This record gives sequence, C-alpha cells and structure tokens, in this order.
Amino acid sequence: MIVVTGATGFLGCHLVRRLLGAGEAVRCFCRPASTGKEWLTSLSVEVAIGHLHDPEAVACAFRGVDAVIHLAAPIREVRDAVVEQFHRQATASLVDGARKAGIRRFLMVSPIGCGSSSGLPFLRSRGAAEDCVRGSGLPFVILQPSLMFGAGDRLIGGIMRLLRRTGLLVIPGTGRTMLQPIWVGDVVSCLVRALRSEAVLDQTIPIGGPQHLSYEDIADQVGKMLNVPRAKVHVSRRAVGWASRLLEGVGHNPFLGYRHLELLDVGTITALDAVKRAFRFQPMPLVEGVAYHLTSRGGPGVPWLSSGADRESRPRSRHRV
Repeated sequence: MIVVTGATGFLGCHLVRRLLGAGEAVRCFCRPASTGKEWLTSLSVEVAIGHLHDPEAVACAFRGVDAVIHLAAPIREVRDAVVEQFHRQATASLVDGARKAGIRRFLMVSPIGCGSSSGLPFLRSRGAAEDCVRGSGLPFVILQPSLMFGAGDRLIGGIMRLLRRTGLLVIPGTGRTMLQPIWVGDVVSCLVRALRSEAVLDQTIPIGGPQHLSYEDIADQVGKMLNVPRAKVHVSRRAVGWASRLLEGVGHNPFLGYRHLELLDVGTITALDAVKRAFRFQPMPLVEGVAYHLTSRGGPGVPWLSSGADRESRPRSRHRV
C-alpha cells in the first residue's frame, strides 16, 4: 500500500492514475477541505481524511502502508508564516508517523533550490522540511523537479489559454530567468522508479527536462506551436506579483501564481542529463510535450485535466515505467 499526500494537486493526479494503472494499492491522504476528493472516490481509490499535522489522522492513514509519497505543499498560500508552519509541522508529523508505522520508503517532491540559504520563504521552509526527512533515519528519496508541464498545468496551459483568447504573450520582468521544463509524466516515472530502485536511495535528486530555456523562450515556443497571431508584452515583475496576490487572495487561480513568480525570479535548472543518469530514460522536450497536449483528446479524469489519456500509457521505445 502506498500513501500519497497532495493527491488532488497537479502532480498528484497524474501520479495516482499511473499507480492505479500499474495495479498498485493507493491510499490518498487528503485534508477535509480538499477539492477533488469526489474524483478520487470515482477511481475506487482509498481516501483517508485528516490534517497532516494530526498524529491520530497520520497513524490511521499509515496503517498497513509500505511507502509514502509526500507531494502536499501550499503553493497557493500567499502568507509566508502559514507556508512555513505547514512545511515544518506537516512534514515532521508525517516523518514521525512513518517511523512508528515502519514505512519502508519515504518519497518527497520539492522545487529545485530548496534550502536554508534560499532567500525565498517558500524554498527556505521547504528546505527545512527536506532536512527533517533526511535526518529521520527513514529510507528516503527527495526529487526536486524544475518547472513541470502537462495536461492540467497552470503556467504553460495558462499561456496557451491567454494566447487563444487575446493573442498576447505576457512576459513578467525581463523573462530571462532560466528554467528546465519537465513533462509531468516524466516526473511520475521518476517517482515510480524511486519506489523500487536501490540506486537512488537516500539521495536528493534535482531533475529537469532536456533543455535550458528562459521563460521568454518557453512562451515563444508555445506561441509558435499554437500558430495564432500574437504580440509580446513585457510587464513589470512587481505589477504581475501584485495582481497575482490580489487574484489568489479572492479565490482565483491566475496562471502566474505568486509562488510561481517567486520561482521564476530565482530560476530552476540542473544538469541536462540528470534524469538519464539517475533513472535511465530520456525526458521529453517541451515542444513534444506541448504537441501531445494540443493533439490529445479529452476523456474521463479530473475536471481540470484537459487530457483524459496520459501519454505515459502509450507504447514508447525509450520509456516507460
């Protein structure tokens, strides 16, 4: 049995579908207020309801479990103190519960750049959560992906929606910060392999796609693939950040969320062959992933997923778990 936190988020939804497709027993540990629980129930997946910092809820969720995949992170929360409290308390609670339950492997996902020296509160507190996992004595793997994209993603999907509606490519600030976009299905493949591989045990592994691209490069490539008339507009970073905070504060989800903007400020890149070295497969380039996103047809799935059939379920010579 595998417990997944953050199962209704972008990465979590793709991961749960892959695990179920592989015949794994999955239990999703969700907050009482979490949206998407109905979707999980429709998949006949087991759902444990409770707060991650509640020892009793954790003990119940971890009963009979072999592995934990901790994805939950308050990416839409704009209050730094709340983010820090969640990262520290929730992860410490999960680690304590995992030790008591005899969990055999603890997987965690964080952005590239987490650590105590980071200037961003989100990355700094997430780094403290990673330290908690590393010092727990549990067998662990920490994956640190760069910008993830795929069906249901907020950033690249948002760029496409804005282009179709307005013909505008909005570039925050200079747009020169370097990123390494990685398809969500490739991140899922890394997680699935990390569940079994001894070669990656007790490691923190930054991963990214096969290209280093600036935000402006990414927007340009997406715009060319859509083949629609477009105009490029540079907007000050401060103005975009203010608008994102305002929209998120009243319950909206702008494609450039406040935390996403923070990560765009610092950049998230690693070695181009990081996935190949650690997990023995070649990740998909951005253009190929966007092309699949544009040509795939909808189907049953999470309401916000635009593609019902994930690409990882299709035969492929160089891939896949």
